[in-house]
Amino acid sequence: MNIVWLKRDLRTQDHLSFFHAEEANEAYIPIYIFEPSAIVYPDCSLRHLQFIYHAIDDMNKQLSKFNREVLVFHAEAIDVFAYLSSQFDINHVFSYQESGIKNTWTRDKQIAKHLKENGSSWQQYQRDGILRGIKNRKTWDKEWHIHINKTIVKNHFSVCESTPFNNHFKLEHKFEETLKNYPIGMQKPGEVYAWKYLNSFCLDRGKNYSRHISKPKESRKSCGRISPYLAWGNITIKQAFQFVQLHPNYQFNKRSFTGLLTRLKWHCH
Repeated sequence: MNIVWLKRDLRTQDHLSFFHAEEANEAYIPIYIFEPSAIVYPDCSLRHLQFIYHAIDDMNKQLSKFNREVLVFHAEAIDVFAYLSSQFDINHVFSYQESGIKNTWTRDKQIAKHLKENGSSWQQYQRDGILRGIKNRKTWDKEWHIHINKTIVKNHFSVCESTPFNNHFKLEHKFEETLKNYPIGMQKPGEVYAWKYLNSFCLDRGKNYSRHISKPKESRKSCGRISPYLAWGNITIKQAFQFVQLHPNYQFNKRSFTGLLTRLKWHCH
């Protein structure tokens, strides 16, 4: 059994973890973990959690045709992996690297130790143009352009044979009802809406991007409006960059579109 551990990569396309899980030709399950220690940390809010929950729901709607779904846990990651290791013989874990806080770094070291002790490998992939562990930025610009121009991964999913599983760490009913109650006035989460906003930017909204970027009222319409989707990986920087740069309207709105492309690059600093 293999595991696809989802973090800030809540999408079904341009996804290396899913790609290699399928290539391994073994049974696998995708998981997301709502970690209590992360939830109470000052950089987390209810709106974040609600966005995540509904982005996963969007994924599950797409995965359902393959008899697959993202399994959601509410516990510390080390407890979830200890439980999964007791239920399955885990060969490989696939995930994206996470550039988070000290708590997540400490957690990752715990998970790495646990997996090594249980004979499981953990393959982590580079997230967007972020290079972890570099001592200087001398080659960062070159590496960013190499990454951003790579071929976008086209994910295909096999039909999953049912794997009996009893989730001991389900979301509590009250907590899940809170997550379901997504604010009507906020942008809707998920991969589908990420592409709707990016497409509407290129079709019309983005033509005034450079003129309205510093105007609070006007920029509500003309800005990209894809920040939450990038933050939670509903879409990748590479997908957004290539889509905008190759869009037919780029030639007519080069200044505005280039402004957005520049900010996509800043994202990975």
